[in-house]
Amino acid sequence: MLAFEPPLRVIGLAGDDAQLMWMGHRLAKSLLRAFLLTGAEVRVEGREHIVPGRRYIVVANHQGFSDVIVLSTTLDDLKPRYVAKRELAHGWPSISYMLRASGSAVIDRAHPEAAIGEIERLGRDAKRNGWSVAIFPEGTRAKDGVTRRWKSRGIAALLRVSGPCEVLPISLSGGSELFSHSGLPFKAGVTLGVKIHPPVQAPDETEGEPFEAWLEQTRELVAAGVVELQGRE
Repeated sequence: MLAFEPPLRVIGLAGDDAQLMWMGHRLAKSLLRAFLLTGAEVRVEGREHIVPGRRYIVVANHQGFSDVIVLSTTLDDLKPRYVAKRELAHGWPSISYMLRASGSAVIDRAHPEAAIGEIERLGRDAKRNGWSVAIFPEGTRAKDGVTRRWKSRGIAALLRVSGPCEVLPISLSGGSELFSHSGLPFKAGVTLGVKIHPPVQAPDETEGEPFEAWLEQTRELVAAGVVELQGRE
């Protein structure tokens, strides 16, 4: 991560967004190789559900730091920006700079109104620039691998300002197992599973019972995919 910081900053100062995202992908691939050195394996299914050139709001469960790395490499063609917690925006070589420079939303969960404002800023930028955005609606990682209830305000704010845009549900597994020792050391021989579901349309309104029912239905789809992936490990 230290090696990528200088070139990322040079590219960022030059204002070359495409080059910055390309370098960010190279960073993600390098970090993924580090996971693979532990004997980890990445299995992806459902790539056929992604239409090249189309932008999406990606919603996924959250198990660990590896989720962003796996998503960034799996969704290379989309090059998504992220909704990330503020702890990742400082102190992580290359990762922190990449989040800030790429236009991702960095939020502080202790200040929910400001967090919603930042998510809306990202949504407007995504609509204007044609970006895809990835969000983890659980709001925190599930260390035991069990998908938790999704928080609706963040995803609702994102959809409200970034549409019209299809939602791409993705199930992730293995992250909680890989980081079962808090990352030191990584657990060896873990299978990192990715299941890309067919895109879905969100309701026109992002408030009220229809939206909450749709969100829960989407969460259940992702959760079922997690269980399916875990059963194959």
